[in-house]
Amino acid sequence: MKAEFYYDCHKYICSLVQVDFVKELKIKNYQGFVLAVKQGEKIGLLGKSRHNAKQIDVSKPHFYNVIKAAMSALELETRNEVILERNRTIAEGEDMIQQHNREIRLLNEQLRIQATKIEQLLRENQQLSAQLVEKEIRETQINPASQENLALVGIEEGSGEAEISKKIDDLPIIDSGLEVHLIENQQDLEEVENAEAISEDGVEVVDLEIIEEVDATLEVAGGESEIKHLPKRGSQRKARKK
Repeated sequence: MKAEFYYDCHKYICSLVQVDFVKELKIKNYQGFVLAVKQGEKIGLLGKSRHNAKQIDVSKPHFYNVIKAAMSALELETRNEVILERNRTIAEGEDMIQQHNREIRLLNEQLRIQATKIEQLLRENQQLSAQLVEKEIRETQINPASQENLALVGIEEGSGEAEISKKIDDLPIIDSGLEVHLIENQQDLEEVENAEAISEDGVEVVDLEIIEEVDATLEVAGGESEIKHLPKRGSQRKARKK
C-alpha cells in the first residue's frame, strides 16, 4: 500500500511492506532518501540504500512528525481504498440492478404480449362458439323444412302415381277375336282329350252341342264399338257303357 502526503511544504511518498514477517514503514523524500522503520522500534535507517544507510532515532520531533504524517496518509489511503471498494461494489450493484430492471421490463413486455395473445384467443374462441351455435340453430331450422319438403314430395309422388293409375284404368280395353278363337280351340282340345280317355275305358261318348249366342264387344281402331253374335259352344258329355 502506498500513499502521498505533504509535510513542511515537501512531498513524501510512504508505503507499508512486509519484511521478515514484520511490517516496515518506508518514507521517501523528494531528494531520494528513504527512512525505514520497523513496527515497534525507535531506531530506523536513513539513506538512499539499505547498505549505506545510517541509523537514526525516530523519536526526534522531526522524524516523529514525518512518521506520524506518513501513518495518517496511509490510514487515509486505506479508508479511501475501502470507500473506493464500496463504491465499486455499489456501482456493480447498480449495474446489476439496472440489468435486473431491463430483464424485468423485458419480462413485463413478454407478459403483455402473452396477455394480448390470450385475449385474442379468447375472442376467437367466443366467435367460434357463437358460429357453432348459429350453425346448429340453422341446421335445426333447416331439418324441419327439409322434412316438410320431403313430405310434400311424397304427397306429390303419391298423387302422381294415383293419377297414372287412374289414367291406366281409363284406357280402353282392346279385345281381339284372336283371344276368343284361342279359348275355343283350347276348349275343343280338352274335349277331344277327355273323349279319348273315356273311349279307352270302354265308355261311349256322345257330344251334345249347344250353341249359344253371346254378345262380344270389340273395340275398333276408330274408337267405335259394334256387337257381333259369335257362337259359343258348350259341350255336355253324356256317357253310356257299351
